[in-house]
Amino acid sequence: MSKLISQLKTDLAAAIDPDVVEDLLAAYQELIAKHRAGDLQTALTKAGRFVEHALRLIEFVSTGAAPTEIKSVATTIRTIENDTNLSESLRLLIPRALYGMVYNVRSKRNAVHVKEIDPTDIDVAMSVAASSWVLAELLRMYHSSDEAKVKQAMAALSRTSIPFIQTIDGEVIVSQDVDPRTEVLLLLANAGSEGITRTDLGRSAKCSASSVTRCLQKLGGKGKRHVHLSSSKLYFITNSGELELANILSG
Repeated sequence: MSKLISQLKTDLAAAIDPDVVEDLLAAYQELIAKHRAGDLQTALTKAGRFVEHALRLIEFVSTGAAPTEIKSVATTIRTIENDTNLSESLRLLIPRALYGMVYNVRSKRNAVHVKEIDPTDIDVAMSVAASSWVLAELLRMYHSSDEAKVKQAMAALSRTSIPFIQTIDGEVIVSQDVDPRTEVLLLLANAGSEGITRTDLGRSAKCSASSVTRCLQKLGGKGKRHVHLSSSKLYFITNSGELELANILSG
């Protein structure tokens, strides 16, 4: 995640007020961290802050100055939609995604839950996905990095909603007690397109070294192909591995 945030900061700050970019990315990291830690109510609050900073960013592009705060999200979005000098993404697509998939869900989810099923988990997941899409779209529009790095970063943004992952004092860990197979898949999914070395995987996994080795052998073995070891000695989760992890988590 740190490499991804660093690239986003570099690319976006080249065209947009660095302080606004810093606020937006800080809110995004807090949203991701709270979601991964399972603190869903706080994650929804952070999602609301992300919306406000994203609108401040668009206001900067529109007027050359970012307001210190957004007093009314609905009013600000109406103003943005009327600015025909903005691109379609900034004028319509991003504001509507923010309002419909993040802000409205955060602020208006107060009905009685059908059969007492709490929708907070899926609400936060949708907020994370929408916020990640917004950053990917901003990166597409304002990137200065080469195309290959941008595509890699955009792919990484589509994989940020990995639960139970937490970074403590620079160390990435799985914050829930899960079986070794699930722990290895979670850590590989978190590594995303950057991959992870066997040493770093063993350092992060809170199970025995032999358990990690057996998991990697089984996950990458015949008929599985959930894990791939590249020629550069990095481990990656494959598409089938992501599906396997999704099945485990949903079960």
